[in-house]
Amino acid sequence: MNRIGPSLAAALVAFAAPAFAAPDSAKAFAAVVQVCGDTHGDYSAISAAAEANGWKTTQVKADAFPGVTVAESLSRDTSAGGAALTLYAWRGAKGAIQIAECKVRIGKGKLAEMQAAAQAWVGFAPQDATARKVTFLFTDDGGARKAVAQADRDAAAGGAGLRMMTVSGDADGVIVSILKIKK
Repeated sequence: MNRIGPSLAAALVAFAAPAFAAPDSAKAFAAVVQVCGDTHGDYSAISAAAEANGWKTTQVKADAFPGVTVAESLSRDTSAGGAALTLYAWRGAKGAIQIAECKVRIGKGKLAEMQAAAQAWVGFAPQDATARKVTFLFTDDGGARKAVAQADRDAAAGGAGLRMMTVSGDADGVIVSILKIKK
């Protein structure tokens, strides 16, 4: 009768463990920040960051908002922290208003961990929160993110630009989106 010894059994478990390990949320969120956060909603910077960090072209396309004329768009994928990431970015206009979005789907991402990472990154609590989605409104203030109140949205859009970050989840993972509106 063949028996697997304790050291062989431990080695088999250790070998199989990475395949079942949950994604590293910190690494996945850091990849999102590289392409969507640090680029300040600038489409050219998003594209350059994706290229520099090895994101590969994919055929998956995202839809822009109704009434927006899209000038440029891209979709890329990569992996970070054991999670599959898909990037969708576009820029366009609705009349004189410039709009850009950078969105990343994090496969099998943990919603609570991504929401906490987003809050730590922006530096303040979400202005809107439900069990499946949080929303942060902010603008750049001398290189720092500054929360924007409801009454100050138009002023932010007319200045450095209003940025809206949402972190939402579904059965397939987490979506982190940063939308920038500039008048």
